[in-house]
Amino acid sequence: MDISLIIVAAGFGRRLGGVDKAFVKIAGKEIILYSFETFEKVPQIKEKIIVVNKENVDKAKNVFRGKNVKFVFGGRLRAESVKNGVLIAKKNFVMVHDAARPFVSLPLIERIIDALKDADSVIPALKVKPTIKIVENSFVSRTLKRDTLVVVQTPQLFRKEQLLSAYEKFADLSGITDESMLIEKLGKPVRVVEGEEKNLKITTPLDLIVAEEIIKNGI
Repeated sequence: MDISLIIVAAGFGRRLGGVDKAFVKIAGKEIILYSFETFEKVPQIKEKIIVVNKENVDKAKNVFRGKNVKFVFGGRLRAESVKNGVLIAKKNFVMVHDAARPFVSLPLIERIIDALKDADSVIPALKVKPTIKIVENSFVSRTLKRDTLVVVQTPQLFRKEQLLSAYEKFADLSGITDESMLIEKLGKPVRVVEGEEKNLKITTPLDLIVAEEIIKNGI
């Protein structure tokens, strides 16, 4: 199996005060490099694509100097950014990962790849721990059953032709928060494997503190 890796780093870090989180350094190294270096150990990954915006392309090229990667510009929406990466991917499978998730592990990646034995689309997820309620007009409408809910992570792995079919059928990508939603809309199954607590997404300044503590303490 040959996989094209797509790392999405085209955000603007609005919740980090406008700082591009993918290229923020923690423990002296850019966030994006932590996951990238893990993916470099995966033999099935034959192509690496970094999705960036025009403002950070020079920074990205400097960070990845000497690395065998391709760059593509992102779009207005995250889903558009991923699509731009998929469209230039050369391999039959694409693995999509958020640059802001630095601590993806090799066992998790292997678990996702292994799950392709009985599916064309695989995503990692964690069971929901908090109580989740639907609120309408500032009042609770109902409480959802936790045992049917999961929190979805990346990397997500897809057969490229399925995503291309989804892009052809669904031109409007607004409201698409992860690529598995497109597969769902096609009516195709999405296999779920167990994610990892450590595979957190850095979004806020507090997340940066947590990430630094993870590295400092070797968690």
